[in-house]
Amino acid sequence: MEAYKEESKSGYTQWLFAYAALGLIALSWAYEAYQTFVLYRFSLMGWGYNLLFVVLWAWRCLFRYTYELTGKGIRIVMFGLCWERRIMISYDAIESFSNVYKRSFFRKTAIKKYVRRYSSVDPRPLRILVYKENGKLTGLLFKTSDAFLAQLRQRFPNQYLEFPE
Repeated sequence: MEAYKEESKSGYTQWLFAYAALGLIALSWAYEAYQTFVLYRFSLMGWGYNLLFVVLWAWRCLFRYTYELTGKGIRIVMFGLCWERRIMISYDAIESFSNVYKRSFFRKTAIKKYVRRYSSVDPRPLRILVYKENGKLTGLLFKTSDAFLAQLRQRFPNQYLEFPE
């Protein structure tokens, strides 16, 4: 049973920054190619960083996310580049959630692990949901609309932490 479903969006300004970053990555590749093929100075670390930057850029910009409130919990599906990954968080495991992720506040808590499930080109605010996984607190960072948060808040009014944006 699906109570509410939402997909990640993309913003024009965010894509401008993403393409600017991709342009810098392309310049780095051109520099390494020049160093390797013209000057005959191969740098394993340089090529490794270039590959890492491309993979990180693809992961942060090319993957899309679907957030679903179901009868049993929250399901998040990450898909892109012919790859799909799902995460399911039971409603019983939810400790708290907030309308905005305040790093200065949440870094002082007992959260041991942070799971990032959002696209960098999504213009919506970054939110956090804290849940228990194997007895330890885990923070889920995600980007959804206010309507999704209102649905979650309606189900769990006592776990909602509101911070001024």
